[in-house]
Amino acid sequence: MSTTSSMNFQACLENTFRMIKAEPIILILGGLVVQLLTILTMGILAGPFLGGYFLLIIYYLRENRKPVFNDIFSGLQQFANLLPYFFVLLTILIGFMLLILPGFVLATWWIYVLPLMVDRKISFSEAMKISTKKVNETGFLMHLAFLLLITVLPMMLLNFLSAMMPFLFVLKLLLPPFQVGCLASLYVDQFKEIEEETTPIHEEEPAEAVTENIPLAEETGDQVKEESIQPEQPVSEETEPSDQSVTESFPEENVPDEKPDQMDDTHLNQTEEKPDMDSAEENKDTV
Repeated sequence: MSTTSSMNFQACLENTFRMIKAEPIILILGGLVVQLLTILTMGILAGPFLGGYFLLIIYYLRENRKPVFNDIFSGLQQFANLLPYFFVLLTILIGFMLLILPGFVLATWWIYVLPLMVDRKISFSEAMKISTKKVNETGFLMHLAFLLLITVLPMMLLNFLSAMMPFLFVLKLLLPPFQVGCLASLYVDQFKEIEEETTPIHEEEPAEAVTENIPLAEETGDQVKEESIQPEQPVSEETEPSDQSVTESFPEENVPDEKPDQMDDTHLNQTEEKPDMDSAEENKDTV
């Protein structure tokens, strides 16, 4: 089970700034596009647009996958699943309207709802349960402090600076990638235990398959060798009777050869006897 000490806020900030420094155009421009589309749709399509932006950053942090601008709209592929996230935002907004405190409580409990929905492709109700359980196990106050650190304090600081120096208003463009980057980094850090439990299983399966297949290959090889050796002995044995059969077949073939010889002898005897009979008949006629 995780503890409050496992939440490393400094690592989340460092990952976010490193990511923005490496891909400033896509993250800043993409964050601006997502923010404008969310405002234009009055928050109804916040789930698909914010979900794609979250997924882009999650893949970058977890798999070091280089982001592409079209990845910002990848959340539209899960449109039906991410659309109900609007009701989560609406519930949090109503909570802020009710003395502000309920809004912070709900926003803290459901801080992982959108990353869970887009990353694990689960329903918002299941994501709400998992997020609430994770926050309570890790520490509610720590998550509340994290939420205030990435939302309330930056807004207050930028409003104060832009009031003194209006050109610093441009820094507000960094808010979406900063907020989403910090939250995505925290999500990857808190839910990496699930990945560590599942990835060794997939890695061991091929190893076991290889170790199991090696003796099988050797056995089959030995069997092939034995089979290749064993037929040689019957083959040599079969050749002997074949020779005998050949030798035995000669007398049988000579038998019909002798018959014509006998027939020829009888035929000659008959031909010799015929002239004798003819000479006897001639003698009778002369008498």
